[in-house]
Amino acid sequence: MPCIQQLSEGPHYSAKHLLDLRLMHHYSVFASEYFTRKFPEKVSIELKVNIPRLALEHDFLMDALLLVSMIHLGCTNPISLESLPVYLYRDQALRALRKAVADISQQTIDAVRGASVLLATVSFATDRVTRQPGLWAANWLTHVAGQRNFRTSASHRQKSTLSYTQDGMESPSHLYKSFTDIPAPGVIAIDIQRALSREEHDNNWPHRTALYNAALELGRLITILEHPYDESWLEKKIKAWAFDVVPSEFVELVRQAQPHALVILAYYLALFKFLPDTWTYEGVANHDIEHIQKTIDPTWEEYLTVPKMALQMDDRIALAQVFVSCLPGRGQDPELQ
Repeated sequence: MPCIQQLSEGPHYSAKHLLDLRLMHHYSVFASEYFTRKFPEKVSIELKVNIPRLALEHDFLMDALLLVSMIHLGCTNPISLESLPVYLYRDQALRALRKAVADISQQTIDAVRGASVLLATVSFATDRVTRQPGLWAANWLTHVAGQRNFRTSASHRQKSTLSYTQDGMESPSHLYKSFTDIPAPGVIAIDIQRALSREEHDNNWPHRTALYNAALELGRLITILEHPYDESWLEKKIKAWAFDVVPSEFVELVRQAQPHALVILAYYLALFKFLPDTWTYEGVANHDIEHIQKTIDPTWEEYLTVPKMALQMDDRIALAQVFVSCLPGRGQDPELQ
């Protein structure tokens, strides 16, 4: 920072400067408060204090912070969207983060992770606002996989200031503490197993391990619905599947529109019906499952019965029963046969 005596008075603030100041104020007063309502104090401090402080040192993190603030402002006050240059700020933030990731170092790792966390948080909402084509979940999973890679980066040996989970516990590799507190063994939903079995004859089938691991952990996630559960705990586990469990290889398969991966993803997206009905997840399940239906070959449609049914259901108790019935040995619902 230059000495204050060396700062010239300069011209009046430009419209861009004023908008940036407005967005920084909105983030500090409203957006960060929204995101930290359910978080412990340590996480709140990261979002309210440390990330803004780092943003003053790293332009790419400031770009991410301003985009997050703009998306929150636009989604909570839709009238303002008409006057906000969302596309400009989105492209600016994504380009800056890609450049920072390509040149990541000990000095930038915390800021890179902070930017990735912020962009993942509003990824779905950003795609909805900008009417992004393709799978919104693919973009979100890419941000999520990036966070996992940053956490386990071999170049990052020092303790990070951004190493706390939502429980306020340090975690070098698992943001949500994985599924360690789900006692049920991994199982694979019946239709997903049928879809995977289409390639069983090929012993050299690539990606077998990644797909089966994703499907097994998804089945374990579904077993939560068999018993009474706390809604906030279920929300955390749904996110944990993407943040901690699903292999990075699976994310790449989704981006390539590999049919087995899309079937698994459709089931996962249907579970978003159990997430809070807020602007951060609005329309995600409907948009992406419908996109998968249009993308996938018609011969794979038979494996999407449960996800398609989920889009038509608002009763969470009934929906939970549908999900449980798709697991082996649970007594399949006649409507799913």
